[in-house]
Amino acid sequence: MKNKKAEKLLSLWWFFVLGVIAGGIVIGVLIYSSADVNIKEVEANILSERIISCLIDNGYLKESIFNEDFNIFEFCNLNPDVFGKASNFYFKISVYNSENLIFNLIKGSSSFEKECQIQENVEAKHFPRCSEKKESVLFEDKMVQVIVFAGSNQNGRKISVV
Repeated sequence: MKNKKAEKLLSLWWFFVLGVIAGGIVIGVLIYSSADVNIKEVEANILSERIISCLIDNGYLKESIFNEDFNIFEFCNLNPDVFGKASNFYFKISVYNSENLIFNLIKGSSSFEKECQIQENVEAKHFPRCSEKKESVLFEDKMVQVIVFAGSNQNGRKISVV
């Protein structure tokens, strides 16, 4: 008879321990899934760095970007489908010599630039985050400045620009 009493007492503790473990797992999953992670700025930074490294080779601007049949998507191995007018990605490439603009290329929604300027002054949760990279390089024995402005407004989905 003492064994049956001990079994009942241990089974109650066993269910209590299982309940505590299950509750801990549920609380951990809820905390993990409710975390607000914003990687828009990181994505914009990676995109601008990727484009800069694609256009510049050992301190020289690649000449092929001035060809009429230049395709930035093939040249830099980017996915053209994610840079439409209503997309979550944007980039603008500008090349300046000492006097003026000599090359300009914009892909994606141009509203990103204005929204990023607004976002610098006001914290807006659903606005894109942007990154601007500037490099001074040689082109035809003259210094030019390459400016790449990139933005991302992707929220928690896995869409690759590559």
